[in-house]
Amino acid sequence: MVIEAKLVPVLRDQFGRRHCEVQERLHEGRVRVRVAAPTALMIAEHLAGWGALIEVIEPPSVQAELARIGAELTARYAP
Repeated sequence: MVIEAKLVPVLRDQFGRRHCEVQERLHEGRVRVRVAAPTALMIAEHLAGWGALIEVIEPPSVQAELARIGAELTARYAP
């Protein structure tokens, strides 16, 4: 995923230091980060509240879970 570097400490608090690793520094203060959890659903559940602050690049299974969660929320709360 891609996130602003200044938010990495918060992400590490959420996933734990062993399960959140900065892989690459990008332009404009952003970094590529790898997070880990037992399932794609667990990762998506942790990331859903971040909204547009993160960009999940891979894997597709996490992207699909985020899309499903978003669709559920939209169905329930959209006017």
